[in-house]
This record gives sequence, C-alpha cells and structure tokens, in this order.
Amino acid sequence: MTDFFTDLKNGVVLAELGGYGDGPYCARQGAGAALVLLGTYIVDAGDDVPYPRGFVFKPGQYQGYLREHVAIARGGAERVGVSVICVNPRYDIDFLLAAQQAGADYLSLCLHSVMPMFVERGLSSAMLRREQWPRLREHLAAILQAVERPFIAKVQASDAPDSLEAVEQIVGAGVRIVHANLGRAASPGGLALTRKLHGMCPVLIAGGGICSVEDAHAVIAAGADAVAIGTAAMNDNLLCGRVQAALRAKNAL
Repeated sequence: MTDFFTDLKNGVVLAELGGYGDGPYCARQGAGAALVLLGTYIVDAGDDVPYPRGFVFKPGQYQGYLREHVAIARGGAERVGVSVICVNPRYDIDFLLAAQQAGADYLSLCLHSVMPMFVERGLSSAMLRREQWPRLREHLAAILQAVERPFIAKVQASDAPDSLEAVEQIVGAGVRIVHANLGRAASPGGLALTRKLHGMCPVLIAGGGICSVEDAHAVIAAGADAVAIGTAAMNDNLLCGRVQAALRAKNAL
C-alpha cells in the first residue's frame, strides 16, 4: 500500500484535465511529478454526453483502456491516479475499482463539475450544497468501504461558510486527502484560504493558477501538503518536474 503522506508531502500533482488527461498526456506533461491524475472520466449509459468523446465510457467498457493508460502514465511520474464522476453513483464505484485493478495508486472523485447533467441531479459540485450533505456523506462512505487505494475528493473551495463546512463534511466522512481548486491559489485570498483548509484536511492538495516555483513555494508555506498544476503544464512539459525538484530540494534542507 502506498504511503500517501510520504508520496504527497511537498509534492506536485498534475491535475486532471478532461479532454487531455490520458496516459500519454500525463506521462509527458507530468514528467517528474509526485502524482499525475488521469481524467476526469465520465461513465454514462447515454449517447449524447457533452464531453470529449475519449473521456466518456459506457458502463463496464473501460477496463482495457485503464490498464493501458495507467501503464503509460507511470512512465513519467512517481504515482498515477484516476478521476471519475458519473450520473449514476454506482458507476463511480465500479470505475474506481476497475482503476484500482488496473494498477492506479490513487483514486479520485470529482466534486468540482458544474456540468448541468450533474448539477441538475444534485451531483458533483451540487453535492457540496448543505441540503445534499447526507447524500454526499453516504456516497463517500460507500466509496471508502469499497476501495483499497488512497482516495481523493476534489472540490472547488471558497471562503464562504458553506464551502468550508462542506469540506468538513468530506473529512468527517473519512476522506483523508482533499484536492481544493482555489481559483488563484498563490493570491492573497488563495493563501488565506489555504491556511484555513490546512487546519481542516489531513492532507491538502491546493491548486488553481499555479504556474511557477515561486507560486508553489508560497502555497506550500501557507499549509498545503502538495500543489496541483493543471493548465500551466499544458504548454510546458518541464514545469511539473521543475517545480517538484525545487520543492523537494528546499524542504529537504
């Protein structure tokens, strides 16, 4: 079993990026990162999902893909994770179990999407609304009972009380790793929010607008255990490795 405290401490995570984040992309753009996240993927029985086609699967039709792409992604990073969000929560568990069997080191649920197909059903980001918290806790508990790999919940966090209390609900359900998109994590507001989340989350991955070593140092200093880099890595396949080397070198002193 992977020791996620050691894996992620002062680490760089290549954030999932639907439409791009397959095995070759993660191996290339996440080279040298502590963790790369494949996805986010959607599992849906329908034929008209408004999402990049290579990232949408019918139920049960993803095992071969996951084996192939997890293996490819492992060529560039220390650890590989897979992210999913589905209209049918049962598909979340099936997909995450398949990712685990395919060799993924980490499993992630996207509670970040604002796509109408989820929000209108009270799923993904809508599960962070107060009235959905019982459903959120129940679903997270079911996932944690089913899987064996370290599990990550990804959220869009803000300074609003409901947003912070939703993170408390997630941690209270037993989730140890929270991946928080903070908009611009290295801004004064983002750093203040990182400090608040640091006191709430056993392991905090903070991301949003991080595009330099200086940004990453500031977010780690504010209390994040790891930083997530997404869009900025698209045009610089050395960025994750460069930031990772700088973080580990500084914090080894």
